[in-house]
Amino acid sequence: MAQFGDWIVFLVAVGLLLWWIWRRFDNWLHAPPGYRIRKLAKAGGVEPDETVDLLEENGYEVLSGKHRIPLAVSIDEGPLQPTRLFFDYLAVKEDKYYLVKLDKSRMPLEWTASGLRERLLVYALLFPECEGIIVADPKDRLVRTVRFKVEDENG
Repeated sequence: MAQFGDWIVFLVAVGLLLWWIWRRFDNWLHAPPGYRIRKLAKAGGVEPDETVDLLEENGYEVLSGKHRIPLAVSIDEGPLQPTRLFFDYLAVKEDKYYLVKLDKSRMPLEWTASGLRERLLVYALLFPECEGIIVADPKDRLVRTVRFKVEDENG
């Protein structure tokens, strides 16, 4: 008789586990667009500086700053090697989200289509819900917005 009771406990535990997995999957599936961005916005604080002032002068509200995205790279099925991807701020304007990168003198951006693609496309692909990537240069007081659009080869 003890075996019958063990099976009931086991089946109830498995049922609860399956129900919990289904709920998590359903919540993930029906998460509203931009959920990851809103989660990032709540994650980091903003310390006032000249870049935040520049963005606010241009109508942006800076939500958070200094984000690090952990990544891992594997070469030829070798061990995973950790790396990181950084962006400086997350801003919003007219209910549209923007990632902000600083144009730094030690690694200046090449303002050509291929140069921008090489340096910024990864951000657009990681966060497709963002309207664009803002490149801010507090030294020259410039704010530029970069957007990527996949074009049809025939068009």
